[in-house]
Amino acid sequence: DVPLYNVEKTVGLIGLFSTGNKHIIDHIHVPDLPHCDGAVHVTGDNMYPLLKSGDIVLYKKVYDLINDIFWGEMYLISIEANGEEYISVKYIQKSEMSDHIKLVSYNEHHQPKDIHQNKIRALALVKASIRINSML
Repeated sequence: DVPLYNVEKTVGLIGLFSTGNKHIIDHIHVPDLPHCDGAVHVTGDNMYPLLKSGDIVLYKKVYDLINDIFWGEMYLISIEANGEEYISVKYIQKSEMSDHIKLVSYNEHHQPKDIHQNKIRALALVKASIRINSML
């Protein structure tokens, strides 16, 4: 079973990764799912229509924030922006700028953004997603 967390109550991914057990909403069981550390609800539209706000992503924490990135894969990422934590689901690609990564949305209305590697606060590889289409 994979724990489903309330990321808003943990004050971001960093809080979730350090004190997550306090904020478990439920557990998810998916047959033949590779090992996942947890799951959270997605907000926003930067991965639309691949992911919609309210979908659930199941993730595996990344401990080496630079060397363990699989370029081109989808990640749950926490970055520091203007003194605040910004959490998003993005594809991570190599940047042409030294010591940077490129964050890319699936939604074509969102432009790619290069960020310095030292702005990454937490990172998790998205291993699966779940969409609930009807509550009936």
